[in-house]
Amino acid sequence: MQVQPAAQERNWAMAAHLSALLAVAGMPFGQVLGPLIVYLIKGHESEFVGEHSRASLNYQITVSLLIVVAAIVATAATLSLAVYSSSDSSAAFKPFAGLWIGFAILVLLVLFFSLVFIIMGTIAAAEGRPYTYPLAIRFLR
Repeated sequence: MQVQPAAQERNWAMAAHLSALLAVAGMPFGQVLGPLIVYLIKGHESEFVGEHSRASLNYQITVSLLIVVAAIVATAATLSLAVYSSSDSSAAFKPFAGLWIGFAILVLLVLFFSLVFIIMGTIAAAEGRPYTYPLAIRFLR
């Protein structure tokens, strides 16, 4: 039988997940800084907190990198469409609109599922269970 983590450990593990929402509050890079701070402060004192803070940090780094890559691809596609269709500006509007609407929908989906995964991680931490974010690259092990 597995020993249930102490209440303080569960609270810190929950903070590792919820602190990723600092970006929503307007803190630049808050989604990465929040879990990183929890990891640096308490990650080495408790294996449970370390496990949750690493999972949250790995996921937030993965999502941040995906969003940066998506923004670069969208910008490159926009610039190439602009160069390609510079002769007829009315014909260029549809690809631009489609590209940016698709990009916006993709970003909203990523943000929505990130919120769902953060909530699931927080609930697992509150219950004293481990949690692994789906599709996260394990930068920290």
